[in-house]
Amino acid sequence: MRAPAYLMMMAGTIIVLAVATVVFTIFVDPYRMFGTPTVQGWTELKPRAAEQAGIAKTYQLERVAPKTLLLGNSRTEIGLDPMSVQFPAEQRAVFNAAYAGRNVCTSFLMLRDAIAVRIPERIILGMDFQDVLTVSRALSGPSDIARRLLVDPAGRPNPVREQQVWKDRVAATLTIDALGDSIRTLLDQNPVRSGTITALGFNPLHEYREFVARGGYYSLFSAKKSAYRKQYAAYAMPDFAHPSPTVMLMDRCFSELAKLAVQHHIQLAVYIHPYHADFLDMLNDFGLWESFEDWKRHLAAQVAGLQPDETEIQVIDFSGYNDFTTEAVPNPGDTKSEMRWYWEPGHYKSALGEHILERIIDGRTQFGRVLTVANIESALAEIREERERFVRLSRARVAGG
Repeated sequence: MRAPAYLMMMAGTIIVLAVATVVFTIFVDPYRMFGTPTVQGWTELKPRAAEQAGIAKTYQLERVAPKTLLLGNSRTEIGLDPMSVQFPAEQRAVFNAAYAGRNVCTSFLMLRDAIAVRIPERIILGMDFQDVLTVSRALSGPSDIARRLLVDPAGRPNPVREQQVWKDRVAATLTIDALGDSIRTLLDQNPVRSGTITALGFNPLHEYREFVARGGYYSLFSAKKSAYRKQYAAYAMPDFAHPSPTVMLMDRCFSELAKLAVQHHIQLAVYIHPYHADFLDMLNDFGLWESFEDWKRHLAAQVAGLQPDETEIQVIDFSGYNDFTTEAVPNPGDTKSEMRWYWEPGHYKSALGEHILERIIDGRTQFGRVLTVANIESALAEIREERERFVRLSRARVAGG
């Protein structure tokens, strides 16, 4: 075969393979880049989407253009289901734009992007005490999230958006990773245990079922508590009277987010997560309980200073010691017993999220406390009393065998 003919054949083969790869990866859409309609049993679950959360969250958010926006970190991403029956029809579509491993600065960016498409009518924002303990990512700068947004943090058109979209399209189609992840997606469609991020941004944490089946909830709790203790042992107590750069950054991001909500007349519900009692005990063990209370005072004062009244922004505290957060952990070796409310100390299930949403949306439950500058001290005192009762009961159970 002559060289020109050989080269043409090779070029044709490469083109055919490239086109076939693009068609295949767009059909499977492992990262929800393209919003391709899914096929049950084949492409419905996206076990690799969490690895490309920036793609999965941003472009889906823009396609959905939600009326209700859920924001926060992994606790919200896992705990609040956009398909919950608590959301009335007039508040749908709901999108879970919470982002694992990130903070309120990321929530602000996701809100900016949502507003660029359609102004939401309601925002539910999960706030995490851990944010003021860590050295957090800055609000400004060319972060992986910021490059994808329709607008920059100031609300101006994003000059690098189009370039990033094309980079993501190539990364989601013409790469070995995309091809491999597409194949893995087809092979990992177990409706009980395969991980996924839904088309509405929710992570049901199916993969934890495998951990529970192998070692039970006790093993999962023990492993996560060990990791949390190692992590929290390195944290210093925040001083809100003399705030660190991290605290000031979180304050600025939250303030910008809340101002956007007030400016656009969006209902904003800020909620503090219902950490399991084991997690709260850890905060106390590391001398962080007073800082945890100071953070709540600080948050209530911030909200009071951002609005003329308390009609548009509410702070609801779900932390404390109650029937949910003191759920008993099964014994070691027990792989049959099921926990109803928690996966592990720091992450609650969407079953508990239903009660959070019920309180926020309808106020039909006594779960959670609305925090204001007027009632913050009494609310904190109530939680301390709950803790004392819980400790007494726990000691009585141990003494009784």
